[in-house]
Amino acid sequence: MHRIDFPIINCSFSASGRTSLRMNLTCDNWNDLPPSIRLETPSGEPLRALLPNPTGVFHAGPHNLTNLPFVCMRGSREYHTHPSHVTDLWDTCRGGSSYTIGGIMTQIWNAWLKGTG
Repeated sequence: MHRIDFPIINCSFSASGRTSLRMNLTCDNWNDLPPSIRLETPSGEPLRALLPNPTGVFHAGPHNLTNLPFVCMRGSREYHTHPSHVTDLWDTCRGGSSYTIGGIMTQIWNAWLKGTG
């Protein structure tokens, strides 16, 4: 963990032989809104290009609001605000065990583990 200070959670995932993934979750207005998830470089700068061999939830984008690559999965603000998914409302999944902050982070961890980079 790099930072846990409401409404920010900034952390990295790492594993042997893998490219680390750093992300910043902004959880303002939780649970009325899902967290905004920004992918970052190891030094904490916004990631401008995806890591090698991303899995399906890591979208090269750019996202229409952030102009950055993004996490494209239910539970991320970027997913629910993307023109392709605006009808998939956060209200339909929030409160489920997979859509707590920890559940969302676990889903991202599992997606990252599926990559080969």
